Amino acid sequence: MLVNGIEIDLAKLEKPLLLVSEDGELLFRQLIQETPEHELTQCQLALSTRKSISLVRDFWFAMYKDREKLYINSGHALLYPIRLIIFELVTQDDSFKRLSKKSFGDECLSLIYAIVLLQFVLRWIKERFSDNKEVYESLKLLYRTTDDNIDDQSSPSREQSIGQAIAVKAIRSEVRENTQEFASLLYQTYNFLHYLHDIEKDKEEKETTRLPTMKNVEDAFNQFYKTRYTTNKAIFTG
Repeated sequence: MLVNGIEIDLAKLEKPLLLVSEDGELLFRQLIQETPEHELTQCQLALSTRKSISLVRDFWFAMYKDREKLYINSGHALLYPIRLIIFELVTQDDSFKRLSKKSFGDECLSLIYAIVLLQFVLRWIKERFSDNKEVYESLKLLYRTTDDNIDDQSSPSREQSIGQAIAVKAIRSEVRENTQEFASLLYQTYNFLHYLHDIEKDKEEKETTRLPTMKNVEDAFNQFYKTRYTTNKAIFTG
């Protein structure tokens, strides 16, 4: 898969947090591989590394297969504590649960939801910790493609484990101290996805419940960033 001019081998994604079948893994690779690079220009954080794409896959499984009927793979969760804390914080929110109900059983819609949702969550996390060097060192692998060639399928080193533990604690603390803001981010993302539906309806002049691609949403993303998503206010507007 080509993203930002860099090839990402989808066969070498990190192990899934959820217990899933091989067929589910293959379906995800097929779906995301068929999304051309030019349609992803506004989702560079969500699709920039194997780690971030692996988290997209976690969200996708939770939406497509019904989060309440899936189980965490405890062995894999120990390997990827940062992915796990982000997954848990997002999937326990009511906005995620509403999105899951709308996209349950629809593999394409679930994928778009997962990509857009992670894009805004990672943007929030990146901006929150951009000045914290200790936490940033662990988080940067989520969105820094240049560091994506590290073999992280095995157990992390002691230094990596300590760094991940610090990052997990920092993320959990940041969300706890800014509960309303984080919830508002997810709620506004939920509303934004409805806005994308409206764009598709206007284009096709008929009702649709699917968003098969990310075509022609650049203006919508930019408008959302400009009018609804801010980091210098206590809440999100729009």
